[in-house]
Amino acid sequence: MNSAIQNMFMRGQLRKDHPLQRKPDQWDKQEKDGLIVTVLKGEDIDSIKVCEQLTEKGVVLWVIDGIQRLTVLNSYQNGTFKLGKSIECPIFQYQRVRTDCKGKILKDGQDNYVYEIVEIDLRGKGYEDLPVELKEKFDNYKIDVVKHLDCSEDEIGYHIRRYNRQRSMNASQYAVTYMDNMAGAVKQISLNHRFFREYDIYTEREISNGTIERIVIESVMCMYHLDHWQKQSRRIGAYLNEFSRKEEFERLSDNLDRLGDIYKEEFRPIFTSGESYIWFTLFDRFTALPFSDKDFADFLAAYQGGLCSAGQETGQFNGAKKPMKDKAAVAKRLRFLETRMHEFLHIKKEDLKEQDLLRFIQVNVNRAVTREDLEQYEEVLEDLTMKVDHASRLLDRRNRPSMTALVAYSFDADIDLDDWIIDYFGRNHSFLLDQRENFIRMREDLDCFEKRKARRQPAAG
Repeated sequence: MNSAIQNMFMRGQLRKDHPLQRKPDQWDKQEKDGLIVTVLKGEDIDSIKVCEQLTEKGVVLWVIDGIQRLTVLNSYQNGTFKLGKSIECPIFQYQRVRTDCKGKILKDGQDNYVYEIVEIDLRGKGYEDLPVELKEKFDNYKIDVVKHLDCSEDEIGYHIRRYNRQRSMNASQYAVTYMDNMAGAVKQISLNHRFFREYDIYTEREISNGTIERIVIESVMCMYHLDHWQKQSRRIGAYLNEFSRKEEFERLSDNLDRLGDIYKEEFRPIFTSGESYIWFTLFDRFTALPFSDKDFADFLAAYQGGLCSAGQETGQFNGAKKPMKDKAAVAKRLRFLETRMHEFLHIKKEDLKEQDLLRFIQVNVNRAVTREDLEQYEEVLEDLTMKVDHASRLLDRRNRPSMTALVAYSFDADIDLDDWIIDYFGRNHSFLLDQRENFIRMREDLDCFEKRKARRQPAAG
């Protein structure tokens, strides 16, 4: 068990200092917290590997695999660190005997102990903060030990190399493990889409080591959730797992189809593994403009031909070995390229508002919406708002995207908004500045309104 192995460790019966072994304390905070939570919940961990060496001074037991695990467990037990605030599944339940306010154990009428289920939040908890039941569970945790007997120095070196041959998941591969709901959508694109497979843009190593998966999740994050951009891939994966939709990945796939149709070998230096998500996002914004995809290809050719000189570049990507991934740098890079694209296409500023509104509706309602459809939605919205209080804050121009998108949704769902809009304006006097969230809230309200209306209608016949 854990306590027995730790005692052997402390007494020197188990040696952690073999000259071929790497030093302890190699793990980061997340890895340490993950191990402690695993042990407290009674989940399995890998066995500890030990080599027995017979020497003139006696038998020495060398730990050749598992030093990080043992030292982390020891450090936690000795109060060196507490669990962080970002641990996964922090709420944990365990059973204990019920006691009264004086600490006396309670029994039922048949003299049986009375048990209760207790919930604990492990965030911020050190060993000393744990209830006695969890301390005992930690101390008594069973650690399997694999022992190799009577090993020579050469055999010890062989076993150390053998146990360390396997390669752990890198950050890109690890990020996908956070995407329980969307991993299938990510893999569908990364494994099968011709843009990643047929044009020799990305290396075999990038295809096999999870880089393409990272490009996919960064692209969806940048296209749809830039305001919530995260620097670390695993945080992007966790965010998209909760807030993204399958339609977002489908749109990325459609965009890649279109980019594949206009791709030329000369564009290869543009679509690097570090910047592809920026260009995919730029093309997504381009699709809301009244231009053909060939025009985007012309822009790429002009860019590749020196449209933006080194002095014009924004710095954090230009000339750097690795592009900076903080939110401000990503937004700045995207803004720079979008401005250059608008200049190349001779787009006026007044035209961009309509472009943004069209893209908002394509992203949140139906990607097949056209400019002609948008004009119809705006006309219908004007007619609808004639029936409500003209002083309502809901008519603020900042709320226009979500209102127009709801009209588009009503077209798709074949719903008449005349009764709902009067009811909604009578019950609501403010809106969310996050227009996507506001649209979702109104859409859910409309769906509930329609269900209530259907229940009130008498059955046919």
